[in-house]
Amino acid sequence: MDTIIKTSRKEGIILTVGNYKGGAGKTSNSTLIGYTLAKMGVKVLVVDLDPQTNATKSLLLTKSALEKDQIMTINKTIMSGVANGSFTDLPVNIMPNYDLLPSYPDFGDFSKYVYKHANTEIEEVSVLKPLLDDLRPKYDLIILDIPPMSREVTANATIASDYTLISFQTQERSLTGAENYINDLLNYKDKYNLDIDVVGILPVLQNKKGTVDNAMLNMAKDIFGESLVFDSVIPHMERIKRFDITGITDRDRFDKKVMQTYRTATDEFIERINVLEENKNE
Repeated sequence: MDTIIKTSRKEGIILTVGNYKGGAGKTSNSTLIGYTLAKMGVKVLVVDLDPQTNATKSLLLTKSALEKDQIMTINKTIMSGVANGSFTDLPVNIMPNYDLLPSYPDFGDFSKYVYKHANTEIEEVSVLKPLLDDLRPKYDLIILDIPPMSREVTANATIASDYTLISFQTQERSLTGAENYINDLLNYKDKYNLDIDVVGILPVLQNKKGTVDNAMLNMAKDIFGESLVFDSVIPHMERIKRFDITGITDRDRFDKKVMQTYRTATDEFIERINVLEENKNE
């Protein structure tokens, strides 16, 4: 199994983690895949594009847990970067190889900013791209954690991204959210001639042995194609919820069980990215 992202690019890859349904595991998958990759030596930035700031809270708690004697302050967040036309001085280091571009509830006004400052449709969907492109040279992978329902944020993230990973919780609303998200993705790809690919659909199971969960997983394979659905699955684990309160830790056997689960999923993620990158270079 490859342990590095193989690419001929001189700059980092940008990936959106998406689904139009809230509670589909997007933030947990963004932060924990990012954490796992950082531990593997991949230089990662998580960009929190959700005004609910869940990724920001989790990763700042992670930093606080790792730096117990340090007093942490955040001077600038993503909306200030949008307004000032630069993200370059915004990333906060969480741990070696792992940075965060933090959000704040004021990012809820992103759509107002877009319509106030953009004069054309292409300008409306291209606000974030140049700001994120400036960060590419510093990172191997930039992960965009987007809110469940914001057309303006989703469109901007899609325009800026090379790939998308779909987080899918095994319930009907999450399946519908994934379908609608992919439909919009295909529309954006066609409309703006984008070179963006789906890495895959990562299932998050409510109940690993539940008949409904397995039925929804099989339905996703029927709808999207079996090859698009990850072999790896993220089972329901209470410790993942705890990370929202404590930050990500790697101390006891419960932590290590989560980390092993995400290592398996991350290995498959790397393998899928590498295949897509090789295909693009042929």
